[in-house]
Amino acid sequence: MRISIALATYNGDTYLQDQLNSYIAQERLPDEMVVCDDVSKDETVAILEAFQKVAPFEVQIIKNETNLGYTKNFEKALSLCSGDIVFFSDQDDVWLPNKISTMEKVFNDNPNVSVLIHDGELVDENLNSTGLTKLGQILSGGYTDEGFVTGTLSAIRRDILNIVLPFPDGIAGGHDGWVHTIARFVKRRMVIRDVLQKLRRHSNNTSEWVASSLKKINKIDVVTSNISTAAAKSYQDRLLYNESLQKRFSQLKSGEIICDFCVDFDYIDRTLKAEYNSLIKREELLSYGFFGRKMQAVLMLAQGDYRHFNGVKSFLRDFLR
Repeated sequence: MRISIALATYNGDTYLQDQLNSYIAQERLPDEMVVCDDVSKDETVAILEAFQKVAPFEVQIIKNETNLGYTKNFEKALSLCSGDIVFFSDQDDVWLPNKISTMEKVFNDNPNVSVLIHDGELVDENLNSTGLTKLGQILSGGYTDEGFVTGTLSAIRRDILNIVLPFPDGIAGGHDGWVHTIARFVKRRMVIRDVLQKLRRHSNNTSEWVASSLKKINKIDVVTSNISTAAAKSYQDRLLYNESLQKRFSQLKSGEIICDFCVDFDYIDRTLKAEYNSLIKREELLSYGFFGRKMQAVLMLAQGDYRHFNGVKSFLRDFLR
């Protein structure tokens, strides 16, 4: 089984060397690393070029002529990988030595799994342990592992790459949510509880989700965070996401996109259309008056519409505002 690492970099010289060193320290070395740099203005490229000279595996460095943005830059790196399994990587974390070997064994033992995600330890910028993990925080907050979609903790089998790529323009939630959503729909996703990586939290992290907190959270923290978050002014981003999924699966159903495994298109069609209708209802909710919004929210709860959001948490956001 050939293993690739897809890495997207941009002005990452502060922590990049630690990430690269953790690749070399793997019990099972990768066969290649493909890195796309998005016009960094610091020492990122110099660090990568120095690493390329000493790495015990093939390293491709692609320097973008113009800044693509994180999602499209990562898409480019992913598309250039040749491995049977491709590991997603950020530029500022540290992999534990058994990460690749553990994930490779799970893939070998589970040929029907195309997207695999493991747990990661939450650490501060100096890699000091908090005793917390990303999945542990998600579960403590009352979510299920359905909402566990962290890209840097994921690896993907080549058999699903042609379905997830290219990433649609303008989709909310980034590429990791897109990849895991498609894998769930085709029932080829697996979550394992093994902690195989240190997730460094620092001032430049893009995610401010409460589950990424370095302090232990509970369900009340999640509800408080949801309520205090600014109210949505539109659900057009979610509607676009839904439409993008419908289009991608339509292409798969028609044979425009080819895959080697069975897909339950009836289930996918029903689910996406039901979600679309719920999104329309929630979009309309924004135009209701104070009391009308509360009544409509109760009706949506009774009809099961909030199952397409965060359940009761989303209902409370709508009802209490």
